[in-house]
Amino acid sequence: SLIETVSRGGYRLMAPVLREITSIAPTSPARTMREINLAAHALCLEARTELVRCGAGSIERAEQLTAEAVDLSPECPSVRSDRAIALVRSHMYWSEGYDLLSRALAEAETAVALDASCAQAHSALGYALGAFGHWRAAEAAHGRALATDPRDPCCYHHAAWMMMSRRNYRAAVAFFEQAGDLDPQNIKAYLQAACLCSAYDPMRSRRNAERALIRARTRLSVDPNDPRALTASGVLMALMGEPAAAYATMRDIDVTNSAQAIYHASAFAMIGELDRALLCFEQLFDHGWRDVHWLDADPAFANIAEDRRFRRMRRGLAVA
Repeated sequence: SLIETVSRGGYRLMAPVLREITSIAPTSPARTMREINLAAHALCLEARTELVRCGAGSIERAEQLTAEAVDLSPECPSVRSDRAIALVRSHMYWSEGYDLLSRALAEAETAVALDASCAQAHSALGYALGAFGHWRAAEAAHGRALATDPRDPCCYHHAAWMMMSRRNYRAAVAFFEQAGDLDPQNIKAYLQAACLCSAYDPMRSRRNAERALIRARTRLSVDPNDPRALTASGVLMALMGEPAAAYATMRDIDVTNSAQAIYHASAFAMIGELDRALLCFEQLFDHGWRDVHWLDADPAFANIAEDRRFRRMRRGLAVA
């Protein structure tokens, strides 16, 4: 019998059953929890802020910060994931000629090995695999990330980049929008959604542009020099059919040594300032910018697709 009667009409489990339950249940929640090194976590938060702002030198600083975090906490899956993401960003957007993908993939694989239940680790792995062009494995990793944590905006953002790279723009837009919905500080997700759907759904593009512009202006009210918000404002005004306002905003923003130059190139191409757009591309390519998929995805670049200077840079990018 599993239950025995006790005085005053009560019941209790028999001792053998209690021993069996105790043997399979953790005796203390602390045994199943992974401690976070606070100093390492703080470095990762700084790195994320750098990637969000994306000003001059931000990508390099994020890479350095995550390297220091790994030194402090090599067994933490979220730290390893942040390191992998920083390395992919460096490789794609400011590599200075270095190939960083093998290191990024190793970091992401380590993160998953440390904790297979960590959504961030699977998302970082999908991001690195996609940058390598291993699309089937990347899609599976992103699927595991979203199944593990369907409320993580970063998981949606990385999955959106993969779907965009595979030219499934409708899925990419839906994922970018979800990333923006889940993260009230995110400008980039709505901006990218607005750019991608501008060619096939202008009304949806405008809605996303308006949402991104509200967030950009809110951030600028607190920090008038925020690089992401400044650049986004110009691009969004170009998307919304305000070329004079877009030009007035973009011409005074210094994107020297910043990957934000890609958005300047997009805005200038949209409003017909093709020479300025090409100058932005030259700077980016000189520093190892490699995201050929965004060049194919952003409809604004159709305006310069036949320019011989752009074609030359595009060919060089394809073999980088």
